[in-house]
Amino acid sequence: MLSGQIDGGTNSHSEGDTMKSIQEVAHLFLLTMAMAVGFVLLGCDRKETILDVDTPGGGVQVDRDVDDGSITVDVDE
Repeated sequence: MLSGQIDGGTNSHSEGDTMKSIQEVAHLFLLTMAMAVGFVLLGCDRKETILDVDTPGGGVQVDRDVDDGSITVDVDE
């Protein structure tokens, strides 16, 4: 069974509660926008691995950047 008034009862929320919920929504929106901007600006490295050799004494990894074609060689000793 439902409780409460259906016919024009008084609003149980005060003006302060409404303002607080508006502030919470605004903060959530701003936080979401800041995260989206951060992800867009940060981006990700678009690289493909050409060669990856691992040995007990070290290893070699050769990557090519998909955007500009530059080659990176990492040697682990």
